[in-house]
Amino acid sequence: MREIIESLRRDLGEEISKIEIADVRIGVIYTGVLLSTGHGGVAYTPIYEFTSCPISEMAGGISGASASDAIRMVFSSNLIEVAVGVASVNALSQVSFEKHPEKYVISNIDVLELISHGDKVSMVGYFGPLIPKVLERTNDVFIFEKRTVTDDRVRVASPSNMPEILQSSDVILISGSTLVNKTLNRILRFTGRAREVVLLGPTASMIPHPLFRKGITAVMGVKIRDPSAMLRIVSEAGGTRQMLAKCAEKISLLRKDHEGLY
Repeated sequence: MREIIESLRRDLGEEISKIEIADVRIGVIYTGVLLSTGHGGVAYTPIYEFTSCPISEMAGGISGASASDAIRMVFSSNLIEVAVGVASVNALSQVSFEKHPEKYVISNIDVLELISHGDKVSMVGYFGPLIPKVLERTNDVFIFEKRTVTDDRVRVASPSNMPEILQSSDVILISGSTLVNKTLNRILRFTGRAREVVLLGPTASMIPHPLFRKGITAVMGVKIRDPSAMLRIVSEAGGTRQMLAKCAEKISLLRKDHEGLY
């Protein structure tokens, strides 16, 4: 995340110091941030991963804070604060996309188009709605998920087998939630042989180049079209399906060597 923040500061220059957090909502599924520019961003809320009062010291003081300060919350040891920081990074990334469109290969490609028939596919995080469509292309699917998965269509793998399985995978789909729980860098140590390494989901809605340098080939997140509706959905425990129906659209950012391939 340090590299992403440094890139954002370069992209936005002095403008970043003038942007404030206009509103923040910490929902049970997603955390949402609205900037004073009108841009919004979301991130996974790690409600299963905190054990104490999540953000009491900062409650009431985030709205109105500098966005430049808010993004530094990604370095907190408190994962709820990290979620606010990542959502702020995603919101600022929307500003960068508009300011520097020439820097990005933006596509409407679907993640399924990156999977060839017979590929070995590993998912770090359970992408339930994708499973039936992935299985139309391959039966060789492995899932790594902290929570219990009762889906007999796929193989749920033990974390201890992650290095071996990822190193032999053709396509690896990684949940953006790994940016919040700080497991992404460890996972990426085992992905070097894969043809596609995709960071996926609303939490993965940020400037991609620092992630590309780490070996990720595509960053597939969302663009928030209606930030006010996003805040309502987050506040009412809405998830990805509700956001895509009412306030967001998918956005795919491809590494330069992917341009024109699909």
